[in-house]
Amino acid sequence: MTKKRNPIENFLQSVCRFVSTEERAKDIRDELKDHIDSYIDEYTTDGMTIEDATSNALRQMGDPDTLSSNFKDNISGNKRLFVVGLIVSCMVIFLSINIYGYMNNIYAFSDIFICMIFLICYIPFLITLIKTYRKDIKLAKENPIFYIQSYKESAWYENILKPFKWLFIISFLLNIIVYFTELNTIPKNKILYETLETVPLLTMYLIMIIIFSCLSPKVQNNIVYPDGILTFQSFIPWNNIAGYRWVKQHSKNKVVYSIELKFKKNSSSNSFKVSSYSQFIKVSSYQMNLVDEIFKLNDIEHRQFF
Repeated sequence: MTKKRNPIENFLQSVCRFVSTEERAKDIRDELKDHIDSYIDEYTTDGMTIEDATSNALRQMGDPDTLSSNFKDNISGNKRLFVVGLIVSCMVIFLSINIYGYMNNIYAFSDIFICMIFLICYIPFLITLIKTYRKDIKLAKENPIFYIQSYKESAWYENILKPFKWLFIISFLLNIIVYFTELNTIPKNKILYETLETVPLLTMYLIMIIIFSCLSPKVQNNIVYPDGILTFQSFIPWNNIAGYRWVKQHSKNKVVYSIELKFKKNSSSNSFKVSSYSQFIKVSSYQMNLVDEIFKLNDIEHRQFF
């Protein structure tokens, strides 16, 4: 059985190369593996050797490139435009209310100034998403090499972001509850003032919730192209990567892996993250050898430590 494992694994990996999650890839692999084993049992019963039976079984399964197209996940770049549109809408509401409040002597100039600083902080994030969307359109004309399969378990860096995300979600909900609870007790001439105080705060919380949701790799689809890796937030050319290392951790009694990319100091890959000098991507354990091969092919050094 050892002799037939490599060609079978290569076949299954080729079929699942356009599947974006480890869980779906495993279901497909298990189903196809059952069919392959059935064919092998039939051929060996007829007197074939394991090697010949394996070759015939894989031939019987069909062309892996054709099968990979059938199982290909549909990844749309329009999600970036949706996020940009949502954040811009929140920013317009936030700015409009502050300007209205200032013109009606509800807000001071300092409030408008703080509002502008708050909005300016999000412009780099929006510009990066728009640039990535435009790059995605150009790359759509090319054939990707494979999708990097993620998994549902949370990595350590996701666990760091999660409390902040939930803090904003809870704050958002509490402010809505408090506003509608006190609405009946507020004098009519004070309702406008309270609304102008509450809505900007809600839009600020909503923007932060959207951004933290985008930063979570669970919503990201990472696609490997001949020229680099397309993530949700940026395109990373191979020549911008100085090296990479594997990060291993235990999550829910399961060993999971992430790859840390170390960027060159003059790298132009500036996605909106804590450090523009490195980035983590979750990778299925089934794809570790495949990822190693593509990095080796592009002369990127594998390191144990940074």
